[in-house]
Amino acid sequence: MKKAGKAVVLMTALAVTGALLGGCAGGTADSKTEAGQTEAGKTEAGKGAEDSAQTEAAGGKGAEGTVKEDIRVVTYFAGSDAYAPVWKEVCADYMKDHPGITIVDESQPTSGSNDLFKTKVQADLAAGNPADLVLYYTGEAYTKTFEDSGLFVDFGDILKADPEWAGNFKESPLENVQYQGKQYALPFIGYYEGMFYNKALFEQYGLEEPTTWENIMKANEVFSQNDIVTLSMSLGMPYITTENFIMGASGKENHRNYFDDSWGIAIDCIAELYQKGGLPKDTFTISEDDVRLLFSEGKAAMMINGSWCTESLQGNPDMRIISMPTLPGGTGGENCAIAGFSSGWHMTKAANERSGETLKFLKYMTSPETMARFIAYGGSPAIVCDAPENSSELLKSAVTMLEKAQYQDAALDSQVNHEAYETLNNGIQYVCEGQMTSAEVLKQAKQLNESGQ
Repeated sequence: MKKAGKAVVLMTALAVTGALLGGCAGGTADSKTEAGQTEAGKTEAGKGAEDSAQTEAAGGKGAEGTVKEDIRVVTYFAGSDAYAPVWKEVCADYMKDHPGITIVDESQPTSGSNDLFKTKVQADLAAGNPADLVLYYTGEAYTKTFEDSGLFVDFGDILKADPEWAGNFKESPLENVQYQGKQYALPFIGYYEGMFYNKALFEQYGLEEPTTWENIMKANEVFSQNDIVTLSMSLGMPYITTENFIMGASGKENHRNYFDDSWGIAIDCIAELYQKGGLPKDTFTISEDDVRLLFSEGKAAMMINGSWCTESLQGNPDMRIISMPTLPGGTGGENCAIAGFSSGWHMTKAANERSGETLKFLKYMTSPETMARFIAYGGSPAIVCDAPENSSELLKSAVTMLEKAQYQDAALDSQVNHEAYETLNNGIQYVCEGQMTSAEVLKQAKQLNESGQ
């Protein structure tokens, strides 16, 4: 199912886009110790090497005033994960600039059935000994476990205390990872979806780029006469296309007003493209792999898909991505985007109370400069940052798309009843063939969603 694939994308193929620009030591020390002072007390001149070693282990300063501390961190940036190399690089850079700090990397791979990452985090929690910083899932069930443990900070007051740092975060991602109004996690990298298009094909036929529905339908007239598919998609598996068309129709006002009448606009527009020859001839049976191949080979002008496709398309300088344009009578457009954050940074109370060094490292990780290094490989940044230098035109367009989208929300399949969502997507085929109306499909889906069946 699409969501399962997306989960892999987020943790493994999210890493579909990968490792960014140069990093910078973001933030200043949040707690300082005077020369020779530790959490336990001051180290007096004349104490032996044993006392000095204890001072350093406690997070104090060594003989030359260098803060000494180990910071344990767990992420899923391990194994074959695309972000693993840049994670190691930013850690090494930080330790080079802070010679007394050792980042103890306890990261584990999360791909496959043997999820070592989740197993480790859960075992640490059960033992009451989690790492100082944990980049973990942010779904309600996961966050509740962290909150119930009583071991992790609520970042609310910490963010208020440093408005400059807090201003780095985009508002929607911060809100999306909250739990019962509390900020137990800070978002980092997520996924995005949008409409990919081949700029060269539009230029070749003297067509305006597909930034409006009118432009799309005009282009369809030309492409259909030249054996070019306007929109590569599968009506057998329309999920990603469906939710992006719905965003173009519903906008912020009705995106979470599940199965609202405005969603019918999206269904009708897909049907219009089908009826006017804009979809692949085998659209009812074409596989997702072939949908991507049709687009990547220049046989289709557009494709709606996600950030996990970016890496394979970056080599073509003509590829671009934008939010689904506003549909006729709709309220969406470039101010909206499908984007989600299913993981975020968690910090223990123990680390925060021990010293300010863990928070200092977290601020470095969530700085625009470090964020840019990761987003070079793709994904949706929770931090406002510039597109990486020398990055592809496709990646630059993705950054622009997300900057324009003041409203960002997760994919619908993570929000509504499964059977209702299937009914919606399956019903599009019947609307395309004139066997049902969009209103009838929405009515069925809405009833299922409300009944919880």
